[in-house]
Amino acid sequence: MLTIGEQTRLPSPMRLLEMLADRFGAFEAVANSTIKLARYAPDEELSMDPQVAEAVLEFGSDLREAFKIARAWADARD
Repeated sequence: MLTIGEQTRLPSPMRLLEMLADRFGAFEAVANSTIKLARYAPDEELSMDPQVAEAVLEFGSDLREAFKIARAWADARD
């Protein structure tokens, strides 16, 4: 939330979804490195379970798709 004086401005749902998609990129980076490292390193050296990494990447893809659909919906309303 952005507070200006005593007023509080809430970000739009589109902006919140955009921020979530952007921040989720860090998890995707860890997931990608885990999947690559899993080819050569034992499980105890991985930063996350490879199945969790696959799920993270799938969720990130779904999140970006939801953002695109929400953007198209918002643009159609204007």
